Amino acid sequence: MLRGAGRIRRQQIKQAFLSIEKEKKHRGQVSAFPSSHTCIHLSCISQMPQALAVHSRHVLEGNQTTHTYSTPSSAHVSLTSPRPSISSTCISRRLSADCGRYPSGVIVMVDAFTSGTNKQRKRILREIQECPAARGYFVRRETSRQLAQAMALTTLPCRAHSVMIIAHRLGCHFKSNHFESVAYHLSLREHWSSVPLLVSLARHHCGRATARLLNWKMRAFIECRRFDQLDYVMTEFIRDNIKPVRRTFHLLLSAHLRNQDLDAAKRAIQMMENAGFSADASTHALVSTVYRSLGLDTQVHARALDALHSIDSRMATRVLNSIIQHFLDVGDELGAAQYIEYFGLTGVDVSSPLGNNITGVVGAYLPRRHPAGPANIVRVTPDAATFTMLIDYLASKCRFTQVCNLLTRLAEAGVKPDSGVVASLIRAFILNCRDDLAVSLLTSILHSNDLARALCDLMGVKTVPQPPIDTRDVPLAVHAFNAILGRAMELRGLSGARFIFRAMRARGITPSSTTIEIFLDYLDRTENATPHQLIRVLRSMSTTISGLTLRHLHIILRSILRREKYLFHGSGCNATASRFSPLRESTSALPQGRILLDSDTFNIDDGAKSCRQFTYDSSLRPIVLSLSRRAIRGDRATIAMRLRHESMVDPSLDTARDVLRHMVDQGMHPNQYHYVALMDGYAKCGNMRVAEHIMRAARDAGFKPEVVMYTVLITGYGRQGKPEQAMRAFRRMVSAGIAPDVPAIDALAHAYFVVGAYKVARRILLQLWTQVRPFQHELQSATLKRLATAFRAHRGDQASQRQPLTKHQQRLLNCKIRGFQQEWKQLELQRGPRSLSGRLDGCRAWLLDRSWYNLVKHRV
Repeated sequence: MLRGAGRIRRQQIKQAFLSIEKEKKHRGQVSAFPSSHTCIHLSCISQMPQALAVHSRHVLEGNQTTHTYSTPSSAHVSLTSPRPSISSTCISRRLSADCGRYPSGVIVMVDAFTSGTNKQRKRILREIQECPAARGYFVRRETSRQLAQAMALTTLPCRAHSVMIIAHRLGCHFKSNHFESVAYHLSLREHWSSVPLLVSLARHHCGRATARLLNWKMRAFIECRRFDQLDYVMTEFIRDNIKPVRRTFHLLLSAHLRNQDLDAAKRAIQMMENAGFSADASTHALVSTVYRSLGLDTQVHARALDALHSIDSRMATRVLNSIIQHFLDVGDELGAAQYIEYFGLTGVDVSSPLGNNITGVVGAYLPRRHPAGPANIVRVTPDAATFTMLIDYLASKCRFTQVCNLLTRLAEAGVKPDSGVVASLIRAFILNCRDDLAVSLLTSILHSNDLARALCDLMGVKTVPQPPIDTRDVPLAVHAFNAILGRAMELRGLSGARFIFRAMRARGITPSSTTIEIFLDYLDRTENATPHQLIRVLRSMSTTISGLTLRHLHIILRSILRREKYLFHGSGCNATASRFSPLRESTSALPQGRILLDSDTFNIDDGAKSCRQFTYDSSLRPIVLSLSRRAIRGDRATIAMRLRHESMVDPSLDTARDVLRHMVDQGMHPNQYHYVALMDGYAKCGNMRVAEHIMRAARDAGFKPEVVMYTVLITGYGRQGKPEQAMRAFRRMVSAGIAPDVPAIDALAHAYFVVGAYKVARRILLQLWTQVRPFQHELQSATLKRLATAFRAHRGDQASQRQPLTKHQQRLLNCKIRGFQQEWKQLELQRGPRSLSGRLDGCRAWLLDRSWYNLVKHRV
């Protein structure tokens, strides 16, 4: 992996998201396009490829048929095509793309009105009245509505508000349905933050709102995760004497379920029934589509399946997509495959060759309700989201042949690919090491030769003449840039992030919260940024782009917990070996048992009201308060992180059990991460019997034991100086058909290292190296320390991409395990009749007695 920028520096981070800040400033002043909009620091240009450095000086491309003005007040109405001039080269490429079938002078005039003062707006209105060609776009109601709809689809949705205001001031009176159509077009481009302002404008112009407009406002607040505004919207229904409809209560119900608030969702259902709307098939279908954040619930799926006959085809597709996604989340491939049969996709199989049925619920439910005959199964038409979900899952499992098969089924089903399908294919090609195909997909929707050449130079690939799918009608969206952002930073470091941000600005694409998440994850995992640096970056970027989300907070909490774990347990093999070997000492100079975070920080619902101050409490408090003021509740990932924190603070794990019990009482189902957090807590405190019991409980709950659970057991036995037990756990994992990864093999070698069996640890690394990647022959004679360092460098390999072990692979691994065990027994026999672990226990007891004797002697 190319580190690109190397060690992180504050100046580099500032330059990385400087492009996003310029985008925000540009949106605040849309009438003029000064040359300073493309200013780039010279140190940034020196680290870019040559084509990228040339392109950075020409981000804003001239438009020979448009006008530019230095200030809004100097904007004069002109709809004719002027002669090319030097000043026209300052016009943004985005402006020329947004013109469409409308003259560029109209767009510039609307931009000038948007950013102008009251005096400048009055002057612009007089100029429009004096120009018959411009007045025709604003004095007729239908023409103004069509212009506002076109502006809603541009990169600056605030133009739609300006068009409605200009037309209203020129004597054009709109109806509520005109504002509803503009709100619909804003939703097509996901400009949700502009919808509430449009609804308020409609109420001001029309005198009152309508149920549809208030529903659009509620939907916008839900998409922006402003759950604190839901009650305010309901009061608007009462204030305007508007009776809520069924969709109003459905929106309220979906909002509470997405916010993990089951009690509020029950109250919403009660309000709906009191208003005369009983729960019907559409209600059960809606619940199944938004229940994913709470976990897998078979009763919800059963009611949704019964409702397939009574709902429209579009909603039926959403229901099946959500159910399939639920089973893929828990790894139940056979269960998901049975639901895929509803789509009638022949030749599509998401299950592995060995099969994987975890829950067993689908196998018991589906044949009883729907016989095996295909005539008794309701046929549902798949959509683009169906293929996006399947491509992402198969690509994460490295089944690229089946991904190509899905592209054929996509064409056969007559489904038009959208930006989500393109983004999932870009991620799949990157995982398959086909950067050329990923770049060709992105360049096919960029519609810019300069950006395409610069992107190819950045990624170090050549363009493919024909992209894998037809992308002629696919609009450019932020999802495609997010899909390639991680790979660009992997190859070019922070320079790659700067290029992607500049390309997004040049094409008028606003970065999303996922963009910030990918950038923060790179800083945490690759650049080893400190939690304070991550907090500063998050607070700077979130105020520039959009609000904070829980996923942003999770990245910071993950970094803090990793550092807290290091302070409690140390790092490296010597930290554990020093407890068993009298010849080793711990080299860690950090204070042990230091708490970095208060437990109340995880209580986002209460807004972190604790007065206790630890290292990161004051820095995290503004972020937690921002989430709390928007009524955002903690999800299952937040609770899993708190379990890890409580397992270090309270070794008895009483608090951790109370937290898990409270989560279940709130209606959230625990997943494998919660079981792993509890197992890790008990393993660290030395209670391996309970850790084994929790893994069995996870299996009984429907979660198949995975490599992470066995790694926790191997590490726990290694910390106790019991390599035999660690080897038994490793052998059970292999017998279960689970392929070992880098942490599992490293934990096994560590278990033998801490008791002084260095030859066995070295042999484990040499013989199991090929299980994760090809062995480097120059390391054949390397020392154990060098081998361990080189082996741990491959921790970035994702365990989810590894296939289950076949029977032949299991037999080969068991043969190697028997060889390790025989060498360990020979080592114990050579060192005497007592076992090595027993003699180490005696040495440890002698050292404890000796230290106590010296302490008493010193006091006397």
